[in-house]
Amino acid sequence: MTTSEIIASYCVMVNQGSGVLVNSMSQEYSYVLTAGHVIKEDITEIVVTDHKGKNIQVLDILFHPDGTHKAKYDCGILKVAYEPSIDQKLSAISTLPPLTNLTLVGFPATERQSASPIKHYDGHITSVVDSHIILTLEGIPGKPTIKGMSGGGVYHVEGFQPYLIGIEYGMDGTGQEQQFGRVQCHGLIRFEEIIKENGSAPMVPAHLECFSRLREKIFGFNVVDQQHVARLKSALFRFADELIENGMPAPYKLMSKYETDLLIDSTRPNEVKDRELWVAYFEFLVICALLDNVGVVDDNYIQHLERRRRILYTSDGSNWVGRLEFILKAAKRLLDKDGTVIVASPEQGADLLPAGFHLDKVVRNISLVPNAGPLAPIDQAESALYKSFVLAHLEGIRKKCVVQEEWAFYETEAGVEQLSLFRNKLNEFVK
Repeated sequence: MTTSEIIASYCVMVNQGSGVLVNSMSQEYSYVLTAGHVIKEDITEIVVTDHKGKNIQVLDILFHPDGTHKAKYDCGILKVAYEPSIDQKLSAISTLPPLTNLTLVGFPATERQSASPIKHYDGHITSVVDSHIILTLEGIPGKPTIKGMSGGGVYHVEGFQPYLIGIEYGMDGTGQEQQFGRVQCHGLIRFEEIIKENGSAPMVPAHLECFSRLREKIFGFNVVDQQHVARLKSALFRFADELIENGMPAPYKLMSKYETDLLIDSTRPNEVKDRELWVAYFEFLVICALLDNVGVVDDNYIQHLERRRRILYTSDGSNWVGRLEFILKAAKRLLDKDGTVIVASPEQGADLLPAGFHLDKVVRNISLVPNAGPLAPIDQAESALYKSFVLAHLEGIRKKCVVQEEWAFYETEAGVEQLSLFRNKLNEFVK
């Protein structure tokens, strides 16, 4: 689909207004974000229609329980029947600089009976104050043109990928003569507040719903000829599918459980939602199941695994060895002696293991006897614990175990034989 088609597929009519479909951390319902004034008090009078004209069942109405919030912010949420096809990408308005181009999408009243009822209005950020966005639209449309767009989604497009950053709720300006070309929008944080206060499932990117959404991204072996590893990848995909069918927890459940324990840098908590983290985590779980020769990766298995092996992620693509101190301290906190840390990051050509002299230097610096001064002797027990950990980079594992063994896999019989070869290679580096 084109970018415009992707955006339109999440656009809905909410009575005389508009709305946007988004995912929740539940497979029981989805959400429609919209303007508060669009929502009727009687749920039986609320009609939600998707971009193809199909009615969507409304299950509940969510407003902030604090009347002050409801009076100050014109926003509300409809809990609707689960829509499995939603793959909405969300982003915070705080990440965008002034004058960034944005697109407002909805169902203006004047176009609802036309052949193309969904309209896109291009514009740019004029101001952002406390997640309240003023958007200046090209062509300076007036209120009659915009009527019906209340509740419509506001998107920022990066390349071909649209990101929902807010919801429009009205024209800017107090008088009719001032209401031209500028609209007011709420950032997604206002809707997150409503969801939290109602004890409902948080909004979630689609890739956190189920690991099956990430299946095609795992085991990206950068070999010379992909045909040489095609049979290995097919076997790994089948194994991954079996693990999902046998009770692998959803990514959002694992995210809620481990939170920043999945990150090298806990001061960047938003990284915990990164698609790349969960692709790596999925691959990590498949590798662990293969090493342990198990066919079920459920909550019990992961609970048993967490003191033996961990994955730590960063979105920073610089050399991972420069973060050894943070990685080792996290390992000490999270793992038992002889545990394994697999690092995932976008670093290209990452080394599998840190050089011995790097590791020794860092261990010396963090193994000093506490409170004994800067020239204190090394705590030998502490040093031994740090040195017991196995550290490896996921990209390095792919390179050593498969990329550099490309012909060996090509010449090995498909299925169990290739999985056994892969497992044997993994055993050389991951314990």
